[in-house]
Amino acid sequence: MSDILIRDVDELAIDKIDKAAKKAKVSRQVYLKSLLERVAYFDVFIEERDRFEKVVMSSQKQMEQYLLQQSELYESVSRIESMLYLLLDSDAEEIYQQLTELVGKEVR
Repeated sequence: MSDILIRDVDELAIDKIDKAAKKAKVSRQVYLKSLLERVAYFDVFIEERDRFEKVVMSSQKQMEQYLLQQSELYESVSRIESMLYLLLDSDAEEIYQQLTELVGKEVR
């Protein structure tokens, strides 16, 4: 570990630092060390927060795409189910009529 020596610090600043250290019930050295380390690690925290936000946004986009695909799949299954019910419960003429309406042209 390295030492840091800071010269010519204003007396008012030293007084404020000493009061803050006393309030925290630690020495000036421990207080300043903690303060410097928090400042140094703040950038690391910001970088990690930004990386986390990107991961969350990417996950959200993937979930939205998944939900859209599931919705489209549900619609397709519903159409197939309707066709099956139609086939099981209808005569040939009714089936052709329904298929014509579904496809939009004659299917004979």
